[in-house]
Parts: sequence; structure tokens; C-alpha cells
Amino acid sequence: MFATSEMSRLTVAAPVEKMEEILRLCTELSCVHIQEYGRFEDGIGVGSSMDSEDANAVSNLLVKVQAVSSSVQAVNTDGAMSHKEAKSLVASFESEINTALGYIDTIRDSEAKISTCQEQHHVLNRLAPLDLPLELMDGYEGIELFVGESRRASKSREVFSDILSEIELHAAGGLIAVACRPEHSAEVQICMAELGSKPVQIPKGEGSPGQKAEALLDEIKRLESTIIESQESLDQWTEKNGRNLVAAEEYLSRESAIHTAPTLVAVSNQAFALDGWVPSDQASSVESALSKLASHVSIEEYEGGHHHHDEHEHETPSHPEELIMLSNYLQRSNQSIFQFFQSIDLDDSGMIDCYEFQMALKNADIANLPPWEMGKLVSAVDLDGDGKINLPELDISLTLIRNTPSHDDAHDEPEPPIQYTNNSTSEPFELMVDLVGRPKYGTFDPTMLIMMTFPFIYGMILGDWGYGIVLLLLAGWLGSKAFAADPMAQKGLTILRWMGVWCIIWGIIFAEGFGFVWDKTGQMGSDSPFYGFYEWTYANVHVPSTLADLLNLGGLHMPFHRAEAGHGLQEYVVLSIYLGALHIFIGYILGLVNVYKAHGAAAAYFEKGSWLLILIGGFMQCRNMVSGYNELFEFQIWTLLLVVGIISLIIGLAIFEKFGWAGGLIMGPIETFGLLANTLSYLRIMAVGVAGVKIAEVSITMGFEPMMDAFTSGGATGILVGLLCLLLFLFIQVFAIALGILSPTIHAARLHFVEWMGKFYDGSGRAFAPLGGRNLHVENKS
Repeated sequence: MFATSEMSRLTVAAPVEKMEEILRLCTELSCVHIQEYGRFEDGIGVGSSMDSEDANAVSNLLVKVQAVSSSVQAVNTDGAMSHKEAKSLVASFESEINTALGYIDTIRDSEAKISTCQEQHHVLNRLAPLDLPLELMDGYEGIELFVGESRRASKSREVFSDILSEIELHAAGGLIAVACRPEHSAEVQICMAELGSKPVQIPKGEGSPGQKAEALLDEIKRLESTIIESQESLDQWTEKNGRNLVAAEEYLSRESAIHTAPTLVAVSNQAFALDGWVPSDQASSVESALSKLASHVSIEEYEGGHHHHDEHEHETPSHPEELIMLSNYLQRSNQSIFQFFQSIDLDDSGMIDCYEFQMALKNADIANLPPWEMGKLVSAVDLDGDGKINLPELDISLTLIRNTPSHDDAHDEPEPPIQYTNNSTSEPFELMVDLVGRPKYGTFDPTMLIMMTFPFIYGMILGDWGYGIVLLLLAGWLGSKAFAADPMAQKGLTILRWMGVWCIIWGIIFAEGFGFVWDKTGQMGSDSPFYGFYEWTYANVHVPSTLADLLNLGGLHMPFHRAEAGHGLQEYVVLSIYLGALHIFIGYILGLVNVYKAHGAAAAYFEKGSWLLILIGGFMQCRNMVSGYNELFEFQIWTLLLVVGIISLIIGLAIFEKFGWAGGLIMGPIETFGLLANTLSYLRIMAVGVAGVKIAEVSITMGFEPMMDAFTSGGATGILVGLLCLLLFLFIQVFAIALGILSPTIHAARLHFVEWMGKFYDGSGRAFAPLGGRNLHVENKS
């Protein structure tokens, strides 16, 4: 719930000819995340995508399916399809895809033609006032034609007066057309420039521009009709084949992943090695399944990073020293494994016995082992147990060694991918965590806490049960749409429902609904339908006296009016600060645990514990001053806590953060003010909340109350004024609801992502992505 799935490192080695079969099995297991191979060495590199008729067919069809999928909103509301059914579907689905592509192409071609026609229509429509045929505007031999657009077209005769007898001039509707002989073209251009004329591109064609423009309008209408018909046909196709489309896309994507997966693994001439990750709770089943096909399978639980309390190096899998030396020897001598094998296979049998291997190691100055030691070494390479070594066995063993990171590469070794383990209640809030990246492996997963605090803070800001009901109705309406079948959309709608519920809860506490106050102090007074309820809560629901004195919240009752000074505003401010201090305190506690698991107690204290001391000491110092117990700079026990915290922070910055003593002494006190800013940032809860209340009040004072007065006065004028005030009331209410959805969301998210998660969260984790993806629309092969 608060931690991600434990991961284990998977290493698989086998002959190259078994690669596709093993990769397909990994896809069927749906829990193997392949780590891309990146340590390129002589004789070993990444593989190439499978080049076969089936692979090419899958790739081509997948491109078509994805093209259709990106153009329609296909959903699957009937559940997952069996693997056999999906395979059969794909074999005959291409004709249906081509039909859909035909509709899409028709729509896109028509849209492109409409764009061209509209451009031509604009030009022809501008030329129509000249009433000159297009063929005349195109010019003739010995005559040059100039057509331009000018705001001063009415003055064209004055400008061309000196050469008017030598030219043919037409001016109408802001256009100027001039025909002249070539010897007068320079004078015409000077006059056109004087008029500020912009050249007009004359389209090719014959006939009247006005008639051509009308014809283009008819063509645009025909193309628009074609688009409507094609879109209707495409919508009908989507409704009929939507489930098949998403199932085919998932099946083909899975097949394509198998065909391209060789580019992620280490491959030599005879063997390949796959490096990956599997959830630890599935390690035994994965090992059992892969062992039936692969020559070598090993799964070791990851113990590096944050999963150890000491500082020991993460140990890499051990291999016989002689084999490691042999691998290094082949790299130094630029020999391939195949060349080496041929050189030591003295009898050309395709098999190396113990004596041949012993002589090879001796000649290479690697080792001169006695026969009993050689027997152990041969057994380590002899995967089929026949007492001899063949080429694939030697290739697999050496490929495994080269694919295993050395101690020198330990700091570059990738950490496991992240798979969430949240239950169905908190799972939707993984969407918010992913906005800042998945948590680093071994650290705290904040999804559950965000589920509890984000809607809580959002509701505390908006705090109106009427708007909360609107949010629930909005979530229900959006949930009825086709796109709501998408898992991502379902998570978003669930978060929206949580926000609506907490808006209703806080709205009841504040006695606010649609901007109205629903207790006896509100617009309806004792006529409020909730008058009796709030009379009872005011008398019976309040902060216990001991806690009220401790927190300086003695005036807090239910309801309290957060936007009225002396009736709840002060308590609203205090609650915002208390919430901020508590929220940040929890963040530092989580950061303390993370650093302790990674680097030990000393680092945890100086990096995070110092901030806890500063937060507690500084908060209590300020709290006592506000409550009137002490002066701000009066020495208290909290002052000592604050000073110790600052000194610890300076030491932490100097030693653990590598700032040096000068940097620590300078930055330590300065950084302390950053914590003050973080805590005071929670005042945005009060500020945005009060602003929302005031906007809603405007709708009542400027819209609702004048409307009621106007309707009460009667008469035609009263009814007209009342209707106008009703429109104003509804407009401001819609604006308040829209702003209430957007603004509190932004501020609540900021408080979590910046002020809170910055105290403990490292979002550098990679998402767990099993080969072939998740099984959403197509079941696994049974």
C-alpha cells in the first residue's frame, strides 16, 4: 500500500534459434520487463528485429489499425477477447480496416479540397467587382497587366492622370486593374506603389470571377456533404467494430513487441542473453516456465539501493574466474567465440573435452588446472550434462559473463522498474503521482496519502455542497460517454467524484450551497430548510475545550463562516496554517525514513531530522507569540530546538550535501526561510476559498436578490428586470462553478507537488512495462 512491488533481476541465456519462442513466452507471462542491453563489446551486440513474412504483415497491419484508432473513439464495453478469438479476428480484419481507412481518406481529401476552394473563392470574390474575365487578367503578348488591392483605389485616376491615355484602368471595390504596353510598365508600378497597392495573384481559368466564385461555393457544399456522409459511415463502422479495433490493436502491438524485442537483448553468433525484471512474488512461476526452454535462467531478488541498511556493495552473480579471464582474453586478442572454439577443437568433432579445454587455457596463459579442477570448470559450462562443451554452450556462458555488470559498473546499474501495489480504492490517484514521475525504487509511494489529502484540501478550498453536487453530476455525465471506458478516464472520473464528496462535506460544515448561507445568518434566516439542523450543530458540534485551548480554536463551531471576520475567518486562517505545518511534517517524516533506508541514521538526521527540528521549533515559537504566551524572540525550549535544527542543517549541508563549511554557514540560515515560505503557502487555502465565497456572493447581491425584488414588484418592467437579473445570476454562478473546478484544483495540486512532495519524493522511477503490455482487451494465451 505504501511501497511498490518488490522486484527480482532476471537473466536468461539460450541459443539464438530459441529467441522468438522465449520472447513469446515472456509476453504470455505478462510480467517480464526487459532491460535494454547497452554494454557493447566485441562479438556481442543487440539483435535485429525479426524479418519474416509474418513480422512484416503484422507491422503493416498495425500501422493501419493505429491510423484508424487515432481517428475514431473506439471503446470496448463487452470485456476482453480470448487470444484465439483475437488471432482469428486479425487474420480477416484487414478488409474492414481498409474500409475505415477509405472513409478517413475521403474525409481528409475533402477537407484539403475545401481549404483550397476557400482560398480560391476568397481571391475570386475580391476580383468580382472588376467584372473582367479571368483570361483577360492573365495578360497577352505585348501587354502587361497589373492587379492590386488598395484602400485608395478611388483615387487611382488622379494618380494615373499623366499616363491615363496610354493605359486601360479599372478600379472597383478596393481593387485596381491596369493594362499597359511594356514601355509604360515602370510608370504603372510607381503609381501602384504610390497607391499602396498589394499585388493580387490571378488564378488560372476563364470566365467571370463572380460566376467561378459561385461555382466554388457549390463545390464546397458538395464536399461538406461528402464529409458528413463519410463521417456518418465511419461512426457506424466504429460502433460496429469498436471492440474488434481495440482488441486487434492490442494483439498486434503484442506481436510487434515480440518481433522487435531482439533489439533489447545481447546477441552473439550462437546465443543471446536477456536481462530483465520480474515481480518477486511471481519469480518462481517465471523461472519454472522459462527453464523449460532456456539453457540458463537465474532470478535474484534485488537488494541494492534502498533495500539495505548497510553500505555493502551489491554483489553481482559469480562466475568461475577462469571463464572471466577467458572472456577478457578473447576481447584483448580480438577473437570471436567461434574462432576460439574452432582453434581448440583438435579433432573437429564439434565438441570440446576436458583435455582440449585444459590445453586451451594453458596456451592462453589463463590457467594450468589439474584434471579435478578442470572437471568443475567444464561442469559449469556443460549445460546439457554430457561431459563435453559444444559451441552454443561456450557461447552462452561467455555471453552471460559479458552481460553481467562488473563491480566497476555497479554505480551505473539500472534500478528496478516501478509497479504500484495499491488497492482499488487508492489506485485512481496513481494518475496524480505519475504527473511528477514514479517513485524511486525502495522509497515511499504517496498514492494512499494523496487519496486522503488532495480531495480534502480541494474541498476545504471550494467548500460548497451545491458545487460538490454539480461535480458529482458532471462525473456521472462524463462517465456515460464512450471515452469513459478507457482506464485512464475512469481514474480521472473517480478523482473528480472524491473531490465532489469532500466539497459536499466541507460545504455542510461551512453551511454554504450555491453561494448561499443556509443557517439563520444567511439570506433566508430562520426560513432556511436547514435552520433546525444548524441550530443543533452549533450547540453540540464544536472543538473540545482542551484541544480548542491548545490550538487557539475556541471559537470554532459548526457551522463557521469562513469569509466573515469575527465569525470564522480567523479560524479558517489558523486551520490553513495548522494543516500546512502537519502536511509538511508528514513529508519530512517520510523523507527521514527514505534517507535512513538509503544512507543510514546519521545522514537521515542531518538531511531530514534537522528540518523536523526547525519546523517544530519555529512553528511553536510563532504559535506561542500569536497566542500571546511569549514574545517572538523570547527564549523558550522551542528556541533551543530551532537553534539545534539550524546547526544540524548547516552540518548536513556542509558534509552530506557537499556544500563545504562556508556554503553550509551561508545557505543554512537562508534555507530556513524557504521552510517558512512553504508553510505560509498553505494560506492559499484561505485566500482562494474566501475569494470563491465572495464571487458567489456577487451572484446573489447583483442577481438573485434584485431578481426577487423585481418579480415581487410585478408589472412588465419588473418581470423584464427580473429575467435580466436571473440571467446575470446564472452567468455568475456558471463562472463561479467553472472557476471553482479549475482554481482549487491547481492550488491543491501545487501544495502537494511542490510544498509537500519536495520534502521526500524522488520521481526518477521507471514504470514497469512488461513485454507485450497489459492484458486489457485480449486475454493471455491459455
